[in-house]
Amino acid sequence: MSDMPTQAVMPDPFASIMLELALLMTMVIVARWVTSRFRQPSVLGELLIGVVVGNIGYWLGLPFFKFVMIYGAASPVFDQVWQTGVSVTQAASEVFSPEELAPGGQGHEVLQLLSGGHALANVNTGISLWLFSSLGIILLLFNVGLKTGIRQVRGVGRDAAQVAVVGTLGTLAIALVVAWLLPLDLSPAGRFFIAATLGATSIGVVTRMLEDIDKATTPEGRLILGACVLNDVIGLLLLALAIELVVKGHMDVPAVAWLLVSSVAFLAAIVIFGDRLGGPLAHQLNRISPPELRFLAPLAFAFLLGWLCSSLGLSGTVGGFAAGLILSDEALRDTTKQMLVPLIAVFTPIFFLLIGMQVNLAVFLQWQTMLLTFALLLAAVLGKLTTAWVAGSDVDRATVALGMLPRGEVALIFVGVGRSLDIINDQLFAALVAVIILLAFGSGLALKWAFSPRSPRAEAMLARLGRWPAS
Repeated sequence: MSDMPTQAVMPDPFASIMLELALLMTMVIVARWVTSRFRQPSVLGELLIGVVVGNIGYWLGLPFFKFVMIYGAASPVFDQVWQTGVSVTQAASEVFSPEELAPGGQGHEVLQLLSGGHALANVNTGISLWLFSSLGIILLLFNVGLKTGIRQVRGVGRDAAQVAVVGTLGTLAIALVVAWLLPLDLSPAGRFFIAATLGATSIGVVTRMLEDIDKATTPEGRLILGACVLNDVIGLLLLALAIELVVKGHMDVPAVAWLLVSSVAFLAAIVIFGDRLGGPLAHQLNRISPPELRFLAPLAFAFLLGWLCSSLGLSGTVGGFAAGLILSDEALRDTTKQMLVPLIAVFTPIFFLLIGMQVNLAVFLQWQTMLLTFALLLAAVLGKLTTAWVAGSDVDRATVALGMLPRGEVALIFVGVGRSLDIINDQLFAALVAVIILLAFGSGLALKWAFSPRSPRAEAMLARLGRWPAS
């Protein structure tokens, strides 16, 4: 029997990614079970379990968790390598300072993970995380658009529009002042990005809270939900503007003007004419056979609009949201929408898990991070309390103001984008995620208290808050 030449068996590069997906899906299952048990929005469970598991894996020195923890710092190195073709070592020298590249520095840790024994697995992981997160963001906004609908956007009344605009601008103004006073190593565009992050109220979290206490159909509940719908649209415009400012590094007035005009024109066209396209399109989707294929066309449409928006200089998330608005027409059967749920349920939670897994608790426990968290939390709360000015006289103004406090999906998209663009350092990242978690938990308790029967003392406190703007 002749000797056969032996060949080294190369490991499947996708094997480690399958293991990581299995881990992430298990984390999602646990997070969803815990949040459903305690009647909390699922996004909170995904964030928190990401923080806990991510830090445990990082402290144990497991390569996957170490790479995820420094993924934001590694992203600029990836960009340098892909755009210029230089080596990882040279790219790292251009991204990090000599102090950061010294042993113990973040640059040194990134360089080890991208050029050591686990380099290939880490590169594959980086590409996979970027792909999963990007899909998760598009699908998340697509789902928000489906749940919102063009008619609901049109139905936003004057009071709700005023609440949305004043709440966003008030938060933006106060957060800008706070960001300017804090000793942050950020450009003016970076400070604007931080302020814009705090401006978006979460319609997903608010809807869950109002439904849990059975107050969604009250005058205050309807006003809060209507304002949140428009707030999401404003948040997406701010995201596109913030990215433009950060990427350019300065105020390019013609580019910013074009961005705002094109964004407003695009979304206005969707709101005004979208149902004329959505009705016939939904009718054709309902005729696709076999029914299992009906979810592919909506996805293709969402990705197409995402590409179109990116080509126009807008964020692709705007296209995903717009596609959801168009296809939310009642003619699109609920069964077709339900077919999209499993895919959304796979990729969207991964985005939130990865956000949580990048929060280093060791950094959060530093007094500087705690100070940042307190200052940003104060700005986020005070900014939304300005909505009591314009909530209208036929509702409880204080309740409306408290209902605008929760942050969630859009704010986390800001945080994720800021991390990938290397705007947000470890301290800011941990502080912003902490603010989002605290507001989601705390505002739920505040909203439940505001709607519940109250003592005369509590009534007087809320009355003062409601009268505050007029005093």
